[in-house]
Amino acid sequence: MYKELTRKIRKSLREQWFYHIVVGLLFLIYAAVVIIGNGIFLDDVVKVLGFLFLLTGIGNLIYSFSGIGEREFHWGEIFFWGILEVFSGGLLLSNKLLIAEHNLIQEVSLAIEKVTASKVELQGYLIIFYIGTFLTFRGISHIVTKIYEPEGINHNKTLAVIKRVLILDGFIDFIFGVAVTLSMYLAHSIFHYIVFAYIIVTSILTIIFGLGSKYSLKIESEDEDQTNLKEVKLED
Repeated sequence: MYKELTRKIRKSLREQWFYHIVVGLLFLIYAAVVIIGNGIFLDDVVKVLGFLFLLTGIGNLIYSFSGIGEREFHWGEIFFWGILEVFSGGLLLSNKLLIAEHNLIQEVSLAIEKVTASKVELQGYLIIFYIGTFLTFRGISHIVTKIYEPEGINHNKTLAVIKRVLILDGFIDFIFGVAVTLSMYLAHSIFHYIVFAYIIVTSILTIIFGLGSKYSLKIESEDEDQTNLKEVKLED
């Protein structure tokens, strides 16, 4: 069962490992430009995060099809998060959250002013809440589903690499999701820096995933060749 599953995922990774490296490098280049340019384009970090979600979602949707119908592959979970990532990326890029927030603030402000004669400042909180909540729940999902999946998966190098990277990714999502949410209450001004740090860490992890997938495929291919050679010798 796991051999057949690994074979399907191998085929997908052979076609996609380079995609992860390219995506990771693109966002690392953005990070380098921000650092070298002394904060230039830092204000665009939410849109950049939108692009990151969008590209990650597209990759996950394509990747989920390689294990479609396989319960152990969690293809349904990967497909589900791929849809949410594409949706979230489009939402952040379209400014619809800002428009919804602006309308909401107007309504809340009018209601509060009628009661207290004071204005309310909530600009940017809806985006912070959405990103924080999204990252937190995606992190929990990756951690729980990967830690408690069947032990047989650990006997396949390719699947083991994917499992470890996704668990690490889950913890990173959870930590940054909590940090983003807390910035809404503690220090609104550090939100952009937290998201910027998340983009850097996630870009590095995406590159590691691509390289790790390529390396595990190479090792498994060599192991298969040795196993086939032994079987041929035994038959002779």
